[in-house]
Amino acid sequence: MTKSLPTGGRRPAPLRLIATAHAVSTYGSFLNLVALGLFALHLTGSALQTGLFMAVRLTAGFVMGPLAGHLATRYPARPLMIGCDLLSAGALALLVVLPTGAQPRMLYVLAVVLGAGQTLWGVALRSSLPALVGPDRRARANAQIVTARSVAMLLGFASAGVLVAQVGYHAAFLIDAASFTVSALLLLAVPAPAPRGKPRSTTDTAAAGPNTRRLGVLRGVTPVVLAMIAVRSADALGSASHNVGLPVYATLARPDSPAVFAASFTTAWAAGSLLAGRWFAHRAKRGAPTGSERAFGIATCLMSVGFILAFTAPPIWALIVVTLVAGAADGYAEISYTTRLQAVDESRRAHLFGFASAAQNGGFGLGMVGCAVLLDRIDPFPVVAAAHGLALLTALAFLVARRHLYAAPQPRPTARPVEVTQ
Repeated sequence: MTKSLPTGGRRPAPLRLIATAHAVSTYGSFLNLVALGLFALHLTGSALQTGLFMAVRLTAGFVMGPLAGHLATRYPARPLMIGCDLLSAGALALLVVLPTGAQPRMLYVLAVVLGAGQTLWGVALRSSLPALVGPDRRARANAQIVTARSVAMLLGFASAGVLVAQVGYHAAFLIDAASFTVSALLLLAVPAPAPRGKPRSTTDTAAAGPNTRRLGVLRGVTPVVLAMIAVRSADALGSASHNVGLPVYATLARPDSPAVFAASFTTAWAAGSLLAGRWFAHRAKRGAPTGSERAFGIATCLMSVGFILAFTAPPIWALIVVTLVAGAADGYAEISYTTRLQAVDESRRAHLFGFASAAQNGGFGLGMVGCAVLLDRIDPFPVVAAAHGLALLTALAFLVARRHLYAAPQPRPTARPVEVTQ
């Protein structure tokens, strides 16, 4: 295991490098999320083929989840993350140089590479972060990671349309490939970790032993952690609804300028997530309590309510306010969730993150397909209200179950008979 860094003093250079690499890689991911969707429609002329491209990407991420946990347990995180970045950059560059006739088939290869690579990158990062910064600093580190990601996501969404319009698809893909290359170079500068020591057991896992390993990673994890994963999966389904519904909603709300409306929505959401990351990092730096399980549940509830209200056609100023609050709650919930999962035993952590990633990708994919079908028949509001309503009910059930779990009386120890000696 790597040495834990001191609590005080300046922020460690390895964390700055990793946060910057994550921001650059995230920028590339959100840039190609927009640009590749537009390119698939432009190249094939088929909405079905475009949807199939997105489905392949989501399926690749879902399938990679458990495998990513296995790989992140067996191999160091840094080479895995560098490999993902280089494969993504190479696949994008190959798409550019291939003849037009071969590009439709290459799109599906690219969907697999990007979907699987993004999942493996995220699992490797989150499972290895406690060893890099020390267990006492993981909340602050997660907040910095979310802050960097929020800025990159905002820039990726904002620049995608401009780049495609100004320089064309191929130049945009080369810029995207360059972002992944820069991320890999930044990770190369991160010091290689020392060999791992024997993992310590925690209250989140059962006693170590061959029987425990055979039972699988979930058998030794406390019920509250599994419940948090279920809440995040329902949250992912809700997030899919507003991602799919936003283009339709923007066209109905502002038929004269739907792009401006959608940009205001996503910008407010990203700004809220950014504020949550900065506030969380500030509190963690001061040593204040952060990221409890209860706060995670409440933040998820606020997020779902915020997104439901955003689709009720409020005035633009109210839309920005509720979306900002929803983004802040979403960012806070994510940091709390990641920090809690990182508290499990090191021997199970990567496998758990792999399972959690698969569960979230499954929820998001199910939401994308189901909500897209519903939006062909009904307006966006009932679709978003139903999906986020399910996330809200799941989070409320989590809060109630958690309260009863921790309030359950402990059994009294049985009194032993007193032995009388002669």
